[in-house]
Amino acid sequence: MAKFLARGAEAELYTDRFINRRVATKNRVIKRYRIKEIDVPLRRSRTRSEASLLHSAKEASVACPPVYEIDEFSLKLGFIDGVLLRDFIKHRKGKDISRVVREAGRGLARLHRLGVVHGDFTTANVMVDGRKVFFIDFGLGSFSKDAEEQAIDVLLMKKSLGSEKTYRSFLSGYGKYEKYGEVMRQLAEIEKRGRYVVRSWAGA
Repeated sequence: MAKFLARGAEAELYTDRFINRRVATKNRVIKRYRIKEIDVPLRRSRTRSEASLLHSAKEASVACPPVYEIDEFSLKLGFIDGVLLRDFIKHRKGKDISRVVREAGRGLARLHRLGVVHGDFTTANVMVDGRKVFFIDFGLGSFSKDAEEQAIDVLLMKKSLGSEKTYRSFLSGYGKYEKYGEVMRQLAEIEKRGRYVVRSWAGA
């Protein structure tokens, strides 16, 4: 029997069984404030887009939930029995935190190299399961190699990490990306324009 896990802005998450596996079912819910002619195709396209992004991420060796089934407005995903990065940071020590956020940086570099932008890359959308770091919830993601969009991924993580030392560990992993310099210049421009109010730990 399906068990409710969480509710986000766009979807509800349940845990269930599917072909003898524990899965997480993500249901995109009706938005009453949107007219049906907009709501239905939008939920349908975002569901299929997320499945495609997850598939591409796995091809780039980024750990993320496997997609077992795609329905019109829902996905059955592999269940990740881990802890959110935001909670991991609260309860673990410096060396463990540095290792994990560095791996998150490497994963984002692989994602951006492929041309995938996560769209909501925060500590609430990264999970730690043992020594593996998983990226979850690609619902706002897109296929793009635009340096500004990639910079927003970095900026969202910078804001959610909340520590200069931890952010620098993250950048030590993300720095493997060939367009790192270009992305960081875009990040500096975004902050200068005041689109996001963030203290510039990177010296921008």
